[in-house]
Amino acid sequence: MEWIVSLTPEAAAEPLAALARPPAGASIVELRLDLLPGLDLRAAVAACPLPVLVTLRSEAEGGRGSVDPTVRRAALEAARDSGAALIDLEQARDAALGRDLGLSPEQIVLSWHDPAGTPEGLAAIAEQMLAETGRWVKVVPTASGLADLEAVLALHTRCNGGPRARRRLIAFAMGTPGLASRYLAPLLGPPLSFAAWREGAGAAPGQLGIDRIEAAIAHLNGPPQRLYGVVGADVSSSLSPALHGAAARGLGLPYLMVPLSVPDPAELGDLFVPAGSTCLDRVGLPAHGWAVTTPYKAAAAAAATLQAPRVRRAGAANTLILKPTQVVAENTDADGAVGSLASLGLEPRGRTALVQGTGGAARGAAVGLHLAGATVLLRGRDAQRTGATAAALGIGSVAPNARAPKGAILVNATPLGREQGEPTPFADGEVATAAAVVDMVYGDYPTPLANRARELGVPLADGREVLLHQGIAQFAAFAQKVPPKDAMRAAIRR
Repeated sequence: MEWIVSLTPEAAAEPLAALARPPAGASIVELRLDLLPGLDLRAAVAACPLPVLVTLRSEAEGGRGSVDPTVRRAALEAARDSGAALIDLEQARDAALGRDLGLSPEQIVLSWHDPAGTPEGLAAIAEQMLAETGRWVKVVPTASGLADLEAVLALHTRCNGGPRARRRLIAFAMGTPGLASRYLAPLLGPPLSFAAWREGAGAAPGQLGIDRIEAAIAHLNGPPQRLYGVVGADVSSSLSPALHGAAARGLGLPYLMVPLSVPDPAELGDLFVPAGSTCLDRVGLPAHGWAVTTPYKAAAAAAATLQAPRVRRAGAANTLILKPTQVVAENTDADGAVGSLASLGLEPRGRTALVQGTGGAARGAAVGLHLAGATVLLRGRDAQRTGATAAALGIGSVAPNARAPKGAILVNATPLGREQGEPTPFADGEVATAAAVVDMVYGDYPTPLANRARELGVPLADGREVLLHQGIAQFAAFAQKVPPKDAMRAAIRR
C-alpha cells in the first residue's frame, strides 16, 4: 500500500524542515501550493527524500488557489521546473496544460473535486477523465449520505477492473458520510490513496492519517471478503474500525469494518436488512453486520427479525448480524459494562450500580449489570422518562437530583465528556465514595470524569476499556471466533 501524504500549514510550521522527515509509511509527498503560498518549490522538492506531487487546488474545487488561467499556468510551470515527480491538473481548468508544459503521462494526476455534493453524472465524469492520458485520475465529490457513498463506491466496480497495480481511478468522497470510501479506495482501486501528514491536519474534509486507516485495512490486499460497519449519526471519531481490524488481522481473516455516518435515519433501510440486500452489496461489497451507536440503537432493535433476550429487555441493539433471510440483534453494551468491571477485579453481584442516562447505551449497560447480579438504579434528567424506562427494564430509578449511594458502581452512559470542558455526570462526593467508575465515553483525551476518578484514587474503567469488552463480544458474534484480546486492547490504546 502506498500513501500520498499532504503537507499543510497545520501539519508543520516549518515546511522545509518537515519535508526532510516525511511521516512513516509515506511513499509520495503532496505539496499543496494553495495552502503554502510563497513556498520555495525548488528548495522544497530538493529537501524531500520522497517523490513530490505538486497541487494547486482551486477555490472552485475546495482549495484556496486561483482559477485565473495565467496564474495557474505560471504556478504549474514552476512546479515542472522544480523537479516535481507528479503534477496535479484539474480537469476543468488545466487539462490542456499537460501537453503545453511537456509533461509525460506518468507525471500527470488528473483531478476533479466537488466540495458541494455528488452530481448524478459522476460515472460519466470519471469515464471522460479516464479517456485522457495520465498516471492517475482522481475523482472526489462530497458525500451527504449513504446514496452519495454508494455512487462513489460504484465507480470502482465500473472503472477499476484488472490488476490493482494497473488501475488508474482513485475515487473517494469528502465529508463525514464519505469516510468509508477513504478506507475502501486503496483496496478497490490502485493500491494507494491520500492521507494527512498527521492526524487532525488534513488537507480536505475527512482526510485521515496513515495510522488511522492502516489500523483497519493493513491486513488486506484487496476487497474484504466480509464488510462490517459502525453505524451512527456521526462515527468519524469511532475506534471500532481499528478494534475490529486488530482482531481480523490477528486471526488472519479478510474482514473489514468501516465507519458509516448516516445523518438521515431514513437511509437506515438500506443497511438494516438481510445480507445481500444492502446498498453496499449493490456495489459488490458483501455486508455481514453492523456495530450500531448513537442514536440508532432502538431503531436497530426494531429492524431485527430475531432479537437476543438482552435486546428484547433493553429495547436497544448495538450489534446487527446480517444473514440471508434474517437480521439478528444483540446488545454487547452489557458485556462492555460487566467485562470492564471484571478487568478491575470487581464483581457486580451484590453491589449497587447507578447508571446515568436513559438512552440505548444506558439500557444495555443496566441490563447487563442486572443480569450479573447488581441492584441497578437509573438516573436521568427527566424523572418521568427515567421512571418509565426503569420500569420497562425491571430495575429501580432515582430522582434527577438524588445522590448516589456510597459504595455504588457509577456508570456514565451519557455523552458527557466527549468534548473538552463538559461537566461530569457525577458530583465529586459521589465519585469519592464510589466502588468504581465506568465511563462509557471516550475521545482524543481522558474525559473529566476519568480524570476525576484517577485523582481521587477510585478504580476506573474508561471508555476504551468498555469499548474493548463490548467489541470482543461483538467480533465473536460476527465471526463466530474468539478474537485476540491483547491485540485489540493495543490497537485502541495506541
